[in-house]
Amino acid sequence: MDLHKLTEHKKTLLFTAIFIIVNIAGIFFISIHESNAIDKYLIEEATDTRDDFNNVLADYKHSFQIFTEMLSREIENNPDPDQIWNYLKTIDTKMLDIEGDTFDGLYMYYKGRYLYSWDTPYAEYEKTGYVATERPWYKDAAAGEGKIVFTPPYMSYANHYILSTISQLQPDKETVFAYDIKMGNIQDLIHSMNRFKGEQVILYNQNGTIIGSTTEAYLGSSFHDSIPEARARIDEAKEELAAIDENDADEIEKAKEKIASATSFYNFRESFKDNLPLLAKSNDKAHSITIDGSRYYGYLLQEDDYSFLVLIPFLSMLKATLGNWLVPLLLIELLLIYILNQISRALKNRELKEAYVELGQTQKRLQIALKAAQKEAAIDELTGMMNFSSFKKNMTKILTEMEPDDSGIFIMIDGDHFKQVNDNYGHNIGDEVIKLTAQMIVGRIRTIDIASRLHGDEFAIFVADTDDYSVAQRIMKDINQTLAKEAAKRNMPAITLSAGAVLAKQGDTYVALSKAADVALYRAKETHDGGFAHE
Repeated sequence: MDLHKLTEHKKTLLFTAIFIIVNIAGIFFISIHESNAIDKYLIEEATDTRDDFNNVLADYKHSFQIFTEMLSREIENNPDPDQIWNYLKTIDTKMLDIEGDTFDGLYMYYKGRYLYSWDTPYAEYEKTGYVATERPWYKDAAAGEGKIVFTPPYMSYANHYILSTISQLQPDKETVFAYDIKMGNIQDLIHSMNRFKGEQVILYNQNGTIIGSTTEAYLGSSFHDSIPEARARIDEAKEELAAIDENDADEIEKAKEKIASATSFYNFRESFKDNLPLLAKSNDKAHSITIDGSRYYGYLLQEDDYSFLVLIPFLSMLKATLGNWLVPLLLIELLLIYILNQISRALKNRELKEAYVELGQTQKRLQIALKAAQKEAAIDELTGMMNFSSFKKNMTKILTEMEPDDSGIFIMIDGDHFKQVNDNYGHNIGDEVIKLTAQMIVGRIRTIDIASRLHGDEFAIFVADTDDYSVAQRIMKDINQTLAKEAAKRNMPAITLSAGAVLAKQGDTYVALSKAADVALYRAKETHDGGFAHE
């Protein structure tokens, strides 16, 4: 046997063995790292959804407190029920201004009478046997013993939204204040948290009723229903349709919508199968599950009153965590090439020279690939701006490196009436408006400042080396003016940007600044016309 050929054969076997062993070990450790990153992504997504949801409920309660204070003062001055009934009708408009589109009518139980703000004659309620003290809103308020409570939400097919009642028992232990709310803000929240392609977010209460979902057809269905029970909902809805007078077009339309929703949820429930017990096992880990033949990562955050389910397609998650697995994999391959070339050097100097040239070329390609991977992981896909994760990381670095005399202005920005753009012109035009807004923001800041699209129509800017809020206000005014001009020039619908600003100093954290800026933004958005407020 030729000795040279035998040596080459052994070398090939040796290189192959090293390649396989190193890659298996590398993939094993990368998989562990990727699994931890996925857990972190899904837990943060569910936790952010929960926190924002709690903020929505807090806003509802705050508006209700304003209503109770107004009504309590009126009762103190004019205790007669007839006068209070008339007063309820007069403050309908005021509450609509305070609560916005979520508000859906006032009512109360006072001195043994049911008083309300609608024009419906009381005789209509008497016909149906309506007894206020037997209604869920009264019973829940009584059980709350003075706390502000929400009745279990339900789907109103007549109006296409989830409806709930917020109520409170008053100190006399008999009077109950209440009003209905359309929980559309929760749907807006769910859609704003949808950061991954094909992601599903489902929010349901302790009874299983879905009150928020990226798939709106699921609203009002019960996540606690088994697959046969979900199928039975379709049959029940069909029976309701069959019993409706053929001349009652409105009721027929509602029944058809109910059938379509029940069918859509049944199809999902059947494909979801028995994954819920698996996801419910722990609050600190995501799980890989299969839905309708496709692989998803799922996480379920369970609270006492509400649960938050996040489902993200496998490929979408891999893309989002590109920097977590691709960069280490590229480094492993680079290290592997280096090791193999070192071994080759010991075997033959001539092959070393060839391998050295190849290594240099490979390193260059890997550097290019590494830069591309890092850029993709840090950039918002729609606008090309810095994304939320990268912005938070950069802000944390800036705050950490600040000297005692350093300062800057942190600005949270939110679009006014952007939902109307999507509703009236469609999401494609909405995306164009978002991209135009991003261009105007980037074009109006300095190279030492940073800006980011957080999600949806929310942006953030950090203006470096200043403690003057008027600088931030001028920047926002300039952005709004140029945005309006450019939108008109391109024949696009225009939005205004409201902003809340807060001063950043040494020792501040990103979380504290974002919360303070969000409070200021809440005040700025009261006018919905490009307002500006600061801490």
